Amino acid sequence: MNYRVHFLEKQGEFDKVTNELARAGWIGFDTEFVGEKSFIPVLCLIQIVSEEDIYLVDTLRITNLEKFLAILSDPDVLKITHAGDNDYRLLNTLYGTVPQNTFDTQIAAGFVGYNYPAGFAKIVERELKVTLAKSHTVADWEARPLDKKAVEYAIEDVKYLPALHEKLTRRLQKRNREAWAREENRKWETAVYYEVDPNKELLANDFVHQLDFREKVFLMRLYRWRIQRAMELNSPKENALQSRHISTVLRAIKNGPNAFRANRTLPENIWKKNYEAWEALWRNKATDEEKAFLDALPKPKPEDPEHEWTMELLYHFVKKQCLEHEISAALLLPKGDFNRLKAGNDDFDHSLLDGWRAELLGSELVNWLVSGKNVKVSWEKGICKLTV
Repeated sequence: MNYRVHFLEKQGEFDKVTNELARAGWIGFDTEFVGEKSFIPVLCLIQIVSEEDIYLVDTLRITNLEKFLAILSDPDVLKITHAGDNDYRLLNTLYGTVPQNTFDTQIAAGFVGYNYPAGFAKIVERELKVTLAKSHTVADWEARPLDKKAVEYAIEDVKYLPALHEKLTRRLQKRNREAWAREENRKWETAVYYEVDPNKELLANDFVHQLDFREKVFLMRLYRWRIQRAMELNSPKENALQSRHISTVLRAIKNGPNAFRANRTLPENIWKKNYEAWEALWRNKATDEEKAFLDALPKPKPEDPEHEWTMELLYHFVKKQCLEHEISAALLLPKGDFNRLKAGNDDFDHSLLDGWRAELLGSELVNWLVSGKNVKVSWEKGICKLTV
């Protein structure tokens, strides 16, 4: 693993390198970015590993990344990452890139006995017997020149990707799970994966079901206003309006400025600066589009302790199957997705019970999960029997 390391700062050098990489069968890569200062994170560095070389690409100086993005979209070039979800999401946000032919070591590890998501250092240590120094996981990636230890960390982040790919691929093949890992990676290779629902925050807030119609309209508009304001300021949403203040604004807006003055939790400079905009959000009548969206909101279902117990029992069966086959339960059915299934939410992704998952769980357990039928428990001569 003695790679030649190159720091690329000029567009011409970068274009020449990417022309060569485009003819390779594979690359490994990672990105470093700063996300706490702006609405859209700033891409500061791309690390690329090939057969004999590691390239550190200064994306603060090299602004035309088209040739690299073309490699990501090329189905003939394998892209190796670790936890590549964040990298692909950022590149999609910035450039609209949809990758093809991906392999992720974190996903692969989840199919061969690791908990998901397992850290890079842990997998490298177990698979390659190398201990990584992770002292610079948080670094000032916008600083130039880069700190020496930050550079070493950036190199380590891609240096072991090829060897991990080789090792994990052999383990996947041994267990006949290479197709399963490929299926899981394929979800990153569609444009729909990167779509963001502008009402995501509203839908995730159970409090919305306790509001009257006008309050729901205002809350939906307030979430959207916060995003728009953050974009205008090129600042994180929390800088536009902190999440902890949203319920305060909702309660106070219907009673005018005096309600804001009486509330000490919301700083005066914040509400005075934004009151006129918020008041317009409250005053304006709901549009037909807003009415249709809110009318279609799924109503919370009545509590059903038996159903709750049944679904939790089923999840333990899922975990048992995962334990027996050494596959991470968090990879097979993440708890958040299971909770949506348990609640009967319309936004549950039923593809999570297809493909390799259905193959592993078996048709009976999948049908039981989908139907959600309650279970009867009986004891006969010391034997516990479960009946749907």
